[in-house]
Formats: sequence, C-alpha cells, structure tokens
Amino acid sequence: MKKACLFACCALLGGVMLAQHSTPNAPLFQKGFPVPQAQPDASLEIRAEACAPATALRDLEWNNVRALIENAGALWYDRAIDKGAFMVPKEEGVSVVYGGALWLGGISPDQQLKLAAVRYRNVGNDFWPGPLTNTGAAEVDPTTCEQYDRFTITQRADAMRHRQYFDCIADPDCDLEEQFPNGYTIPSYFFEYPAHGNVGLNQDYYLAPFKDYDGNGFYDPAAGDYPWYDFLQEIDCAERRREDQVPLYGDQTYYWIFNDKGNIHSESQGEPIGMEIRAQAFAFSTNDEVNNMQFYNYVLINQGTQTLTDTYFAQWVDCDLGGHVDDYVGVDVERGLGYSYNGDAFDEPTSYSIGYGENPPAMGVDFFEGPYQDSDSIDNPLTTVFSDAIDSLGIPYKGIGIGYGDGVIDNERYGMRKFIYYNWNFGINGQPTLAAQYYNYMRGFWKNGQRMAYGGDGLTAATGADLDIPADYMFPGDTDPYQWGTIGISVEPWTEVGAGNPPGDRLFLQSAGPFTLEPGDYNNITVGMVWARATGGEPFESVELLRLADDKAQALFDNCFEIVSGPDAPDVTIQELENELILYLTNDNPLSNNYGEAYMAMDPSIPTELEDGTVLTDEERSYVFEGYLIYQLRDNTVSPSDLGDIDAARLIAQCDVRNGITQVINNEFDPVLELPVPSLQADGSDEGIFHSLRITNDAF
Repeated sequence: MKKACLFACCALLGGVMLAQHSTPNAPLFQKGFPVPQAQPDASLEIRAEACAPATALRDLEWNNVRALIENAGALWYDRAIDKGAFMVPKEEGVSVVYGGALWLGGISPDQQLKLAAVRYRNVGNDFWPGPLTNTGAAEVDPTTCEQYDRFTITQRADAMRHRQYFDCIADPDCDLEEQFPNGYTIPSYFFEYPAHGNVGLNQDYYLAPFKDYDGNGFYDPAAGDYPWYDFLQEIDCAERRREDQVPLYGDQTYYWIFNDKGNIHSESQGEPIGMEIRAQAFAFSTNDEVNNMQFYNYVLINQGTQTLTDTYFAQWVDCDLGGHVDDYVGVDVERGLGYSYNGDAFDEPTSYSIGYGENPPAMGVDFFEGPYQDSDSIDNPLTTVFSDAIDSLGIPYKGIGIGYGDGVIDNERYGMRKFIYYNWNFGINGQPTLAAQYYNYMRGFWKNGQRMAYGGDGLTAATGADLDIPADYMFPGDTDPYQWGTIGISVEPWTEVGAGNPPGDRLFLQSAGPFTLEPGDYNNITVGMVWARATGGEPFESVELLRLADDKAQALFDNCFEIVSGPDAPDVTIQELENELILYLTNDNPLSNNYGEAYMAMDPSIPTELEDGTVLTDEERSYVFEGYLIYQLRDNTVSPSDLGDIDAARLIAQCDVRNGITQVINNEFDPVLELPVPSLQADGSDEGIFHSLRITNDAF
C-alpha cells in the first residue's frame, strides 16, 4: 500500500545572485537605436558622495511571473542582453515590459529643481544602495552603499513557523515535541535581516519592519523576533499613520534600501533630494489571477533639510508587450490603472523581443496609493460633483486616491493624477534627457513645456488634438465620465485606436502630485503589475479581462494584502497498521486560520450592496469552514493545482458540517462567455465532520 495521503505541499526556493554593470560611457544602443544622452553637469559632483553603482539584482519568480529587480531603482530590464525581463507566463520567456522605475521631483525654496529618476541605468545612475543619515545632511558613505548592495529575501511561512515555535515555548499547554517533532532551526536569513541602522553613523535605528516578540525594541530572532508579516492582522492598513511602519507583504518578499545621494545624478542630471527609499517587491502563489501579478511598495523618507513644493512621485514603464513595435497604451481613470495592449491580433517577434503570437495579452499597472495630499484641516470629499471636488480638493473616483470622504481629516493620499505616454524617439514627445524634461512629464507637459492636450496624439492639432483642452489622462476611453481629466470640459471617448494613431514602441508614466515634501516626511507608493490574456476576439478583449483582474488586485490591496485563502488543512497523524492506515485529523494549532474548525474570512471583493439594493452583512460577505476533502496523491510532486487531475490525485473521502448545506459552489469567470459561471467545488453528505479515517485500499 502506498502511504501517500498528503495535505500540504512545500516549495523549494533556490536563487543565484547575479550582477551586471552600468557603463555610462559605453556605446549606447537599445532596440537598434542610439540612446539620447545629456552632457554631464560637472557642478553636481561636489554635492554628492562617491558610491559605486549598485550591482545586485535578483529574479522574483514566486508565482507565474519572473521579474528582474535591481537594487538601484531600475526594474524589469536586463542590460546584459538588452531585453525586457518581466515574463508572464515565466516558462515562456516573453516579457510584457522592457523596464520600469520610480521618478521623484520637486522645487526647492530657491526655485531649483530637485529630481531623481532612472530608466535603464545605461547612461548613468540617480540611485545607490543604503540608508541616509537622519541629521539633515542626508549623507551616505561608500562602505554603507556596498554593505546594502543586496536583497533580503523573506517568506511569510517562515515567519509564521517562527512565531508558532516561540508561542509554543511560552504556552505551558503546548507540547513542543508534538508540534515540532524534528526540532526547529531559525532560518539563517533572519540573522541578516536589516532591522536596524547604524546609529553611530546617524542612520535611523529602525529600518526593515520586524515583530518585536519580547518587546525590548531590539531585533533578536533568538528571542522570538521575526521579519514582520501581519498574519495576526494586528493593524488596519486604512488607519495607518504616516510614520507607522509598513509590514512585509506577500508569500515571498524581496526587501532592499536605496537613496538618491550616493553620487552625482548622471542619468537625469538633476539635483539630489536626500531621499531614502525602503522597498519591497512581493508576490503570492494562488490559483487565480493573482498568480500572474507582482506588487511593489516603497516607503520614501525625506532625510534632507529643504522643503520641496510642487513635488511629484511617478511610476515609469517602458511597455514593450512581447514584440515591441506594435503596441498601444491607455488608462482606466476610475480604477487608477494604466495599461498597454497589442495594436493587432498577432504579436510578432522582433530581433529585440519575443512575440506572444495569437491572442496577445494586456499588461497594467495599478497605482494603488501615492503621497499624502497637503494638510488643509478638512476631510476632502469623494464626490461626483465636479465643482465640489475641485473646490474642496477632493476626487470623483475611488480608484484615484484613498482617505477621501471617510470622515477622517488630513489622511488623504494621492492616487494616479496624471497618465502620460511618450514614444521611443528624440522628438518633443520622445525620450527625456534633462531633469526639466523628466519633471515636465510628471506634471503632464511635453518636453518643450507644452500642456498635453485631449485627442489625437495629445501633441499636434493635425492629429486631432484639441490644444484648448488639457488632458491629465491620455487615452482614457470612456472611463472619465465626470471629465475629471479635462477640467470639466465634456469630451468624446479617446483611445489610440479611435484617434487613428499607428501602433508603436510606447512608454507611459503614472504620477501623483503636486504636494509639499517637508523634511522628515514619510510617504508611501504602492503599485501592482497586472496581466490578463483573452482567448479570442480583438486585442482590446485582453484589456477587458485586465480590468477584472485589476478589480481583484484592488480588493487585495483594500484588504491589506491579506489573501482570502481557504481553511488551512488540518494537522494529520498517521497510524500504520498491517495493510491499513488510520488518519487522525486535528485543528488545535492557534496559528491555523481554521483553529477549532471556526474558519471565517471576509472577501472584500464581494460588494456591500447588491444591484437590487440588498445590503450584505460582513458575515454574508464571508467564507466559512464547511468540511474536508481527503486525497491520495500519486507522489510528492503533486501540487494543489493538480487535484483535479485523476492521474495525479484521487479523492478517497470527504466530510462536511451537518448544517443543511450539501453543495459548495463558486462562481468562476468564464472568459469565453464573459460571465460568472457556477462551478461545483464539493458535493457533501451533510452527515457531520469525522476526525479519524481508516484506509484499506490503494486508490492507485
């Protein structure tokens, strides 16, 4: 008899530290074209430290996405081979973007532009590894830069197991040998976690977030402390204050710290700000659309002494979707979602990028949250009345800000306030090379200072652009019904297809501002990378699916990135007898989400009110424990996604709560019908839960 009744699968993590060098003076060609460069500003050299460029990079590939992340602000671009590096699905090796990065800029009291921005890091750097000093000078030395030129990779499951171990030690009723029969070893990376800065160098004492298990303020894994995932749900992220620590998110997390003061800004030629950035990239392994997503959170701290006005933060993306010469871009204003999609039904490969072929996907970036809006001692409204939103500095759409109209004063956070595109060329609507040009793009102006206009290509009247109507959001389609992006002027829907623009090599920018950046201010940016692919129809069908996937991403953000997962599998004890096995099922672990078989989890994606006006309670929006399904697996390579394959897993028993419910049905979206379709998940007997099972037959 095979003894193979498995209730959990484990993932093996392996990784190789890679490095690639930025060589600003090398021959610069990308995609077969020369890269525009500005002449270095020698006057900047005396205003910066002398850190070497960052070299650390890693692939985040926890789920169906493989994305290359660099320590110095650049994302998703492999300079070594001049290719995009955000692959979905990861096994196919086709990238949906060619690069991404943060842009930051504002005006100093002496009316000087302070700006930090990178694109590909092949013409220079604006960011370097490590924290800054907190005394106002915002300094960093080369040794610190070298020390922090790395990523710390953590896993939620490790933190949970660590907590369980120390909780068991502290609980006189917990049997340590029963809960940890093989003992417990603290993961080695816990001891390398950058929880504290060097106060002798005037760095902040608290850096990476950790759970202070013993409450002494000092990070010590041997005393129960661990990288802080909020799996106990001790905080409400909607009520988090500006200076509160942001916990780690995801099933796997990459954490790193970088700054804009390590050397001269040789990419943008901008004056440094004194910004310290504590970043995390994270992903979840699921069986739904979230498995095709990654998320990025940045805590930005102004360690300088100057107050910047008219400040903007932005997420920049070079969106080469597969083949790079046939793309369109657009924005869903109501969702705060920028996206790219193919210009025709077949995505051809090029010499610089692999194509997706038939039915190309769409890629989107949801700008979940940005910097704090300037305080004004009121609760700025969420209102569809344009004049009220303008007069009271509110917003008309929930997707472009948080904290509006919630009854709390001065907790408002910007979402996406500008969406602009530009082309891969050297023209007015092409690549920026000077700090002022980067800043203009963040403000919604072309490189020459001309306001972006509604219609056509947004630049010239000959293409249909109305130069008298400003456009905060380029190519919004019909997603701005209250004309928020056109200062209230009524306009027709605007898309690249409708404007007759030829597809091409597109780049876009989502920015938030303007706001005032005070010394010591903490701000936060969170974005999500979303992907969807239709199985037929026009290319825009993938965008429609992308919107649905983004709704799920938004619900996840609204729920503090806590995945609404099903009940944890029970603890299983197996008694071996002659020609039979007896399984004993228990749920006595306090860390289990089904402790005492009392699982309940609210799904924030379920609306509070139905279309007929019925208001749902929290309980009605929640999932509850219903029963157990017990499978025999073919071998230890079978994963949860294989449970529907009878050659890999076979159902041998089931039991369910005696409550009058016999069927568990999920409504799953059918991409062909474009409708939710009922799907039977379990067909129960309504005879109650059993906690032991005798097995005498081999299901295989």
